[in-house]
Amino acid sequence: MNYLDLMDDRRPPASFDAIRALEQHICAPLPAPYKALLAQSDGGGFEPCGVELPWRNDRTVLDVLFTTHPTDSYGVIDNYDVYRSMNRIPRLSCPFAPDPGGDLFLLSLEQDSYGKVFYWDHEREPPDGGEMFADFPNTNELAPDLETFILGLGEA
Repeated sequence: MNYLDLMDDRRPPASFDAIRALEQHICAPLPAPYKALLAQSDGGGFEPCGVELPWRNDRTVLDVLFTTHPTDSYGVIDNYDVYRSMNRIPRLSCPFAPDPGGDLFLLSLEQDSYGKVFYWDHEREPPDGGEMFADFPNTNELAPDLETFILGLGEA
């Protein structure tokens, strides 16, 4: 899929080595659509960027995509490390963007839900965290894959 046509904020592409380093850091292969997105634009944003949250009868916005640069505050690795170090997100997940309210968009890297897009709500966090998506009642599935998710973005 050509993601660049849908983006209003494009960045230089991530290198093969940067994508591989991200996979090694998280200890799981990334879904092909996400690797394709990173290879086209390492960070950036979409317009439209609105996301439906049907379980809340609400909407949010997909903010700027995280980058593969490991020391960037908008970096996938830094965000993964911060949230995982406190057991706040599943071990086999990849945070790829925030919303403006501090919630996250995650890709599942677990076998049973591999590649699905989830919304992580920081206000509904379980007190003890966990390892697997099943341990996080504050995550809700948004789309079966990244392409479907991006193509479903609407007005903010």
